[in-house]
Amino acid sequence: MKMKQIFAEIYGCGSLIEDNDFLISAAKSAATAVGATVIGDHAVHYEPFGVTIIVFLAESHVLLTTWPENGLLLVDILLCNPAQDAALALDAIVNCVKPTGEVVKHEIFRVIAATPSSV
Repeated sequence: MKMKQIFAEIYGCGSLIEDNDFLISAAKSAATAVGATVIGDHAVHYEPFGVTIIVFLAESHVLLTTWPENGLLLVDILLCNPAQDAALALDAIVNCVKPTGEVVKHEIFRVIAATPSSV
């Protein structure tokens, strides 16, 4: 199976990226945007600042990690269903966060098989 994983840096984020519930909601919006099935979530709030949340999907995950002191949100989206577009999921997160800075997207193609050449 071949699939695409997206990593992104979202710059110019406001104070909402310190809010666990807001970030979980944004990640769930991403899942909804692509028709993914949410099966759970977890959040960790760091001291003095920073949050990491993960939304577990039947299709894999949406992971958000923040550096509020830099207005930075890092995103990791992996969807195992090739009919679901991780880029659309990222767009949903960006629409929730409404950054004032750049969004830098990285696409990594993954091969899920016994060996890389068997697909």
